[in-house]
Amino acid sequence: MFGQKTQPTWFFRNSGHVEAVSRLMYLVESREPVGVITGPDGSGRSRVLERTALELQRTGESVVLMNLGGMEDNAALWQLAGLLCCHVRSSLQRHELLTALRDELAGRGQCGQHTTLLLDDLHRSELDNSVFLRFLMGIALSGSCPLTVIAAGRHEIPAELADHVYVPIRLHRLNHAESAVFARELLQRLGLPSGACDDDSIRETAAQGGGLPARLFRICNLIQVYALAWPGYPISAEIVRSLAAELAPAADDSRHLRPVLKMA
Repeated sequence: MFGQKTQPTWFFRNSGHVEAVSRLMYLVESREPVGVITGPDGSGRSRVLERTALELQRTGESVVLMNLGGMEDNAALWQLAGLLCCHVRSSLQRHELLTALRDELAGRGQCGQHTTLLLDDLHRSELDNSVFLRFLMGIALSGSCPLTVIAAGRHEIPAELADHVYVPIRLHRLNHAESAVFARELLQRLGLPSGACDDDSIRETAAQGGGLPARLFRICNLIQVYALAWPGYPISAEIVRSLAAELAPAADDSRHLRPVLKMA
């Protein structure tokens, strides 16, 4: 990934996430200009984008992944320039910066390179109806530069994006069975001994997770800490409930949940 180092996190291969990645791959391979992925906080938007970026890299695609949380126009434009390895002077005016970015994308196109831009946490930015989005949309839709823009957000996506989406993608909460499989697999990857959590504690973990992968990550991490502090002590459903009670219900934000696990 240009200008950005990443360490892939574990990707839970439930049907919804796998389908989302497959659709995004198809969208890029078809050279569609715009894609949108939505879903509640903690539903796995960031991990789907990360997995998509990794898969695209494996096929030789040029990929840039940006998190837009808290950003406004100028910050987003300068970060994009950095991620594209676009050598620009810090004294450039906005119109000069836009020209430099356009030239960089056009130059990639002339070298036969298609660029995919993955924008995460759009709903946490200050970019609605912004120069940043209009600039990227103008390039992607004009065909002047080979560019695909894929944006991820919680609910509504700005109309200037949504009106041009070929296949909108919506992530949903995991069902109880998927949540139980998720919890069991993650706890194994976190190194918990087999038998440390019985079926009742796994079911309680799934229930407390509310179908959100991010919250399940938090609960499993707390279980791991508990198991390290009390080695050999069985983890009951009651203990899981107590650990989950420490998490605020609104804290289902995947940006803060990145266990150090390499993707299988």
